[in-house]
Amino acid sequence: MFSWAINIPLIIALVFTPTLVAKMHGMYKLNIGSYALATVARALVAVVGYTGTGDVKMMLLFTAIAALGQGPWQGDMNAVIASCSEYTWLMYSCTSLGVKLGGGLGTAITGWLLAFSNYDKALAVQPESCINMLKLMYLVIPFVLDAIITFILSRMKVEEANDKIRAEMKN
Repeated sequence: MFSWAINIPLIIALVFTPTLVAKMHGMYKLNIGSYALATVARALVAVVGYTGTGDVKMMLLFTAIAALGQGPWQGDMNAVIASCSEYTWLMYSCTSLGVKLGGGLGTAITGWLLAFSNYDKALAVQPESCINMLKLMYLVIPFVLDAIITFILSRMKVEEANDKIRAEMKN
């Protein structure tokens, strides 16, 4: 269910991202606004998850809202990277290395955290340390990462810098 709550809204957001970029006259405002929404929604997932009410429907709802917020950045990340490297000589694999390293490290860190928490695939019920780690991995870490990404996006002035460079080149 959580996979659907992430993937369906993400796909919907991806479909509308080009229109939203055009409507907002660029990617900057859209990325910051949508990722701020994602950060708030992920915080609400964590709050609901830690309150102990077990309200899975609310967690699904906030997860879906977070995915909607993450969608535009997922859709235009490569365009932003291409804009960053528009005036450089070495554009070859700006995204490729980062995506591969990020995916590999993300998978490895997940395994390390589960091992650290005494996860045992043979057990029908995992130890409390593992349950706590799973809560941290699902409730806290995504919120922290969304907050970091929102902060970074708020500092990226790619479109503004490119407009300035283009204006200087005309002179």
